[in-house]
Amino acid sequence: MGRRSMMAFALTIALGLCATPASARKKREELPPPTTGLIDNVNGLAVGKDGQLTHFTGLLIGQDGRVERRLSPDEKRPDRLIYRHDAQGKTLLPSLADGHSRVIETGLRLMTLDLSKTRSIGEAQAKITAYAQAHPGNKWILGGGWDAAHWGMAEQPATAQLDAAVSDTPAWLTSSDGRHGWANSAALRLAKLKAPGTLSGAAKQQMERIIPRPSPKDRDIALDKAQRYYIARGISMVADMGTSIDDWQAYRRAGDRGALRIRIIGYADGIDDMVTIAGPGPSPWLYEDRLRLVGVHLPVNSQADTTRLRNQVSRAAMDGFQIALSPDSPANEQEAHDTIAEVADSYTGDRRWRVESVQQATPLSATSRAAYNAFAETRIGALEPGQWADFLILDGDIHDATAQQAGDAQILEHWIAGRRAWVKGEAKTVR
Repeated sequence: MGRRSMMAFALTIALGLCATPASARKKREELPPPTTGLIDNVNGLAVGKDGQLTHFTGLLIGQDGRVERRLSPDEKRPDRLIYRHDAQGKTLLPSLADGHSRVIETGLRLMTLDLSKTRSIGEAQAKITAYAQAHPGNKWILGGGWDAAHWGMAEQPATAQLDAAVSDTPAWLTSSDGRHGWANSAALRLAKLKAPGTLSGAAKQQMERIIPRPSPKDRDIALDKAQRYYIARGISMVADMGTSIDDWQAYRRAGDRGALRIRIIGYADGIDDMVTIAGPGPSPWLYEDRLRLVGVHLPVNSQADTTRLRNQVSRAAMDGFQIALSPDSPANEQEAHDTIAEVADSYTGDRRWRVESVQQATPLSATSRAAYNAFAETRIGALEPGQWADFLILDGDIHDATAQQAGDAQILEHWIAGRRAWVKGEAKTVR
């Protein structure tokens, strides 16, 4: 081929390339990686801020773990995804929230004597005796989780009933709600208390001052156990009623090493802890919205000084902390409401005063209500765009289900921040 022919051939090739349609060239370009995941083929249920139930069949989740969009049946699914998880028509709803719990105490209970599954005083006594015999070197018998109502008792258990199970070793067992402690005679003598039976308020605090304190290492272990406990039960957020500075430090240690998996909204264990932890006002959200100190928890009992209680409430409200009052009886519940009514006039705005009486909530509204009560409704609770993708996949449809039917539904998967945190049948929670 002569020189002229070769140049003509090269020009023809060049012109051919230039004539290639732009769309064809674009196809050859590398597309950016997808950024969205999809949970598809679900019976999605969520209660929004307006209280209305929303149905959806798909959930788009961004790489940051937040909800991008809820999809209806007729909406087109994206072609390019990080993943597509087919839920096979199973029910999806927001993760649950525990509106009143003690996180570290829950974990410590799992490390000590757990009475949460006992259904009679006799069964509890037998378990206490067996535990004491199995741990002869223990200087104290510690634990909790009992509930007199589950034992069919109209009153709290008596000291003599605990003495019948263990008398030679001091025993201190807290109730499931953390409001009462059951002491035997040996423990009462050490605490220099004469009142028999269960203790609350100032007497409970006096007992707790002599109980051996968990070490920081014990608290870290307790936190890990508590998180696994909550996650396996579908709970991703806990309102921690009575957060001490030692508890807070355990939460911060876990957060710093990336081991804080649930969302803990703390209510300080009194004014001193409130100021020590958060200083001049509620803390910011930390560790991708997994930790915040939002308020203060104050007990209301027959030993409480009403004037001092009102002063404490005013002191906390002055700096913008949320108030959570825990009465231990119907009479003291009225006192708690009276305290709020008296102080509320001086502190206007969105305060969301809390009186921690026992309330029943349906599974679908448990999370949204608890999130609202803790000033977290923009972050969790309804699987709305921008909220964290914290949700459960169940084996049954709980829409219009009775409380019994809802309770029978089995959790198959628990996702937190768009990642699977627990799968039924797996030995360990997923980081």
